[in-house]
Amino acid sequence: MLRLTPGTSMTFIGDQPLIVSQSRRAIYELNQIAGYIGCRLEDGISVSRLAQEVADRGVSHSSVMLHKVLADWSQSGLVHATVRPPASPPILTQRMSLGALTFALRYHDEALARQISPLFAHVETDPPPEEALTSYDLWQNEGLCLFSRDGGPAALLQLNQAATLVKAQVVQDIIDDPRWTLALHAGCVSRDGKALLLSGPPGAGKTTLISWLIGNGFAYYGDDISMLGPDGRVRGLPFLPTVKSGAWPMMAARYPGRLQPLIHWRPDGRRVRYLDLPQTTGQEPLPVGWIVKLRRTKGAPARLIQQHPAALVKHLLSEAASSSGEADRSAIDIMIRTVGAASTCMLEYDDLDEAAALLGEFCGPA
Repeated sequence: MLRLTPGTSMTFIGDQPLIVSQSRRAIYELNQIAGYIGCRLEDGISVSRLAQEVADRGVSHSSVMLHKVLADWSQSGLVHATVRPPASPPILTQRMSLGALTFALRYHDEALARQISPLFAHVETDPPPEEALTSYDLWQNEGLCLFSRDGGPAALLQLNQAATLVKAQVVQDIIDDPRWTLALHAGCVSRDGKALLLSGPPGAGKTTLISWLIGNGFAYYGDDISMLGPDGRVRGLPFLPTVKSGAWPMMAARYPGRLQPLIHWRPDGRRVRYLDLPQTTGQEPLPVGWIVKLRRTKGAPARLIQQHPAALVKHLLSEAASSSGEADRSAIDIMIRTVGAASTCMLEYDDLDEAAALLGEFCGPA
């Protein structure tokens, strides 16, 4: 059964249907068919019944449209499925350790297990029985993936986006752990027991550059998010590197046979594949030795540009997240001390080999 979430309701201004979300303090304008869907969700309705009613109203490709609407609304916190996970035992339980937390993915569908489990196989673990687990259940219903956290109401995911959104939920649960000071939008590799953090805007090439550093004197800790602890140490989140479609040929040539064949879609419409790592990932907290902001410039020779620590603090804070939703004074002080103790610069580059060699020199011999 599908329903609008508590605090979400339908209303009209004239003939304009609207969804009102109290929790988000937002109003969403709808077209007429979306307004019909919203009204039916207020009453509670099954996926199959709603799909039939939408098709009866002459909507072309009604199933595809309905799946997209339901998944988009679910991501926005407007709708959920009230059904609970299947009572039967899962066909696969995958336990993993990330960000000092343990998780269990419980698959009730073989297709979902084949699609999603390869993303987490490298961080699988057998936690002690007394260690608390956050459990996720995944199953299919009428062409949608249902995803429940700790047995609660299920989110609705499009099948081709399920893997990326499961990963995003795991990341959010780690960020929400108050033991961490901040989540930094930065990739992390290590050398000689110290972390090199790589940050930069979208398109700066964090993942591709990190893939060039792996095995060349650097160990992999994560390509996107690094958790900053109260002691100023960082712990990367070593998910498999996410490779966008434009970099598939290059990655396939550098790491033959390691680019996973399955294609996944992100909610922003980008197609991605995941790179199996050529070495074991690390997860122990590390002191920060170097912080580099990336600026990829077409045709530019690789060069290091002096970067004042204050500029890097400002940049990292602008993209950071925390369990409280803000960076308090204590978090800012920890960030200032961490950046102040590290060697900092900006790397402008185009060629990956040049950039990797220059970072190797910047961080000193392995």
